[in-house]
Amino acid sequence: MTQVSGLFSRIDTVILRVKNLQKARQWYEGVLQLTPSYVGDGDHQIVIYKVGEGTPLTIYQLQPDEVMPAKRFATGYPIFFAEDIVRAHVQLQSRGVEVEDIEDDGAVQYFIFHDPDGNRLEVCHWE
Repeated sequence: MTQVSGLFSRIDTVILRVKNLQKARQWYEGVLQLTPSYVGDGDHQIVIYKVGEGTPLTIYQLQPDEVMPAKRFATGYPIFFAEDIVRAHVQLQSRGVEVEDIEDDGAVQYFIFHDPDGNRLEVCHWE
């Protein structure tokens, strides 16, 4: 059994809300090349993507009475790890994704991009 520190043993998933689940799936699967590990149905409109050995990423279809938060408000976001950050940057650009420049803070290299719904995503690399 895993040793637990505090109340929680791990983060189960990161959820990003999307306006149109089918369009979002096309983007996450086509551009980011993620493969669904679970697809909900009926009132449970979600898709879960396993990302390497880490925490899964879940995209969630907004309900009719829900709206996306304004971009100016802080929200959580996933940070993907890339073994080759330059390759990831170039590949996303070649797929039509608007990416910010790669930053290097001396310990971590990273860049920011957004999905079609405006959700912030980040890629990092560190030794």
